[in-house]
Amino acid sequence: MAATHPKLPVLVMVCALIAGCTAKYTVNEPYSPAAEPQSAPSKTVASDTRSDTLLVGLAFSGGGTRAAAFSYGVLEAMADSTIQWDGRERRMVDEIDAISSVSGGSFTAAYFGLFGDRIFDDYADKFLYQDVEGDLIRSTVSPTSWGKLGSGKYNRSDLAAEYYDEILFEGKTFADLLARNGPKLSINATEIALGEQFTFDPPQFALICSDYPSYPVSRAVTASSAVPMLFSSVILHNYAGTCPFVFPPWAKAAIASADKTTRAYNLVQQMEKYADSEEMPYLHLYDGGLTDNLGVRPFLNRLALSGGSYQLAKVMGVADVHRMLVIVVNAQSEMSTQFKQTDLDLTLGQAVDATSSIPLNSYSFDSLTLLRRTFDGIASDLTKSRCEDWAATRESTAGCDDFEAYLVEVDFNQLTDKKQSQMMKHLPTSFSLSVDEVDSLRTAARQILTDSPAFQEFLRRTDKQSPLPAN
Repeated sequence: MAATHPKLPVLVMVCALIAGCTAKYTVNEPYSPAAEPQSAPSKTVASDTRSDTLLVGLAFSGGGTRAAAFSYGVLEAMADSTIQWDGRERRMVDEIDAISSVSGGSFTAAYFGLFGDRIFDDYADKFLYQDVEGDLIRSTVSPTSWGKLGSGKYNRSDLAAEYYDEILFEGKTFADLLARNGPKLSINATEIALGEQFTFDPPQFALICSDYPSYPVSRAVTASSAVPMLFSSVILHNYAGTCPFVFPPWAKAAIASADKTTRAYNLVQQMEKYADSEEMPYLHLYDGGLTDNLGVRPFLNRLALSGGSYQLAKVMGVADVHRMLVIVVNAQSEMSTQFKQTDLDLTLGQAVDATSSIPLNSYSFDSLTLLRRTFDGIASDLTKSRCEDWAATRESTAGCDDFEAYLVEVDFNQLTDKKQSQMMKHLPTSFSLSVDEVDSLRTAARQILTDSPAFQEFLRRTDKQSPLPAN
């Protein structure tokens, strides 16, 4: 999410002069049984390239090109890291099962999800090194766009999505992502009326009776990075009630629970609001950083809704997992506080920066704290529940307690060079950085991950080992 934006006044002023800036445009199709993809394996990854006993998840934060480049550097480091597992050498980048992303991080996640290793050949030139921000501004003020922007059916986010398709996503939809069977993507935006996270994934689309496979990836990324005022909302039609959607057992259990203070109960309450399409016929989506700038909430929410780590592993088709690695890539900026050196009132830009950065950073801190506390109990919860399950359903429980979970945080605070750390924290949250700045971010991410004690411990405890037999 962008807390500050050097060219924001220019673009806002331009858009104020164009009649079509608040136009509506909806492209999501209703659910159709004929459009359902053919059944896939319960595990959300390709079994021929990934081990069923390893689970690797990434969370890419928001932060414009700063976040996109930082997350890209982590993928580069993972491509250089190998382990011996299940009798074969594996690159860590090939073991990624899931990526949850927000805003700038969504560009990297979506490109990797769609094209895999191709990201290491052309992504930097196509996106990271480009003046994306300048191109969008020039497209907005170009006479060739005025007719569309003034048509009443096209807005600034539509223009951005077309541009992203042109330079990156090639018109691909989520059907293309599913067909590749790569990492499971959770691209996150914010539904502004509810003030809740909206995740572009099959369960969320099932809730609003909309067709997930046909939706363009570029529009999901646009919604994830649509900073209010700078971009228009991305609008979805809510078709809830027109398909055979039934709330799953865990949702019914949460509603029936006597404890109305749980996260699960609150989450299901929000789901029920989506289900009322008469009250809410349209969804207005903005930057995902408004509700979760780290991209960790989908994991925490699913854990809460599933009722525990083993139950979630069973839902994901990885009940026999023996090693879990979660990497949180946090490109969070630090607001400038130079105003504390003067008795002059804050400028408009300083005030906007402060009022957006304070809740954003506080919410990110709370999310990380909750994630760390959750990780403390994951291993004991999973092994206890799995051993009980295996004792009741299998002839042997050998290996049921062989599970280790690792949480790795990659952020600027972990740089040993504090001047470098401060410089990166103060890089602008924009879609236009210099080549040197992009390369510095990539190098920093590789260095931080490679030097991470938790990552090295995961590699050490995983390399050359084979999981104990599952039965």
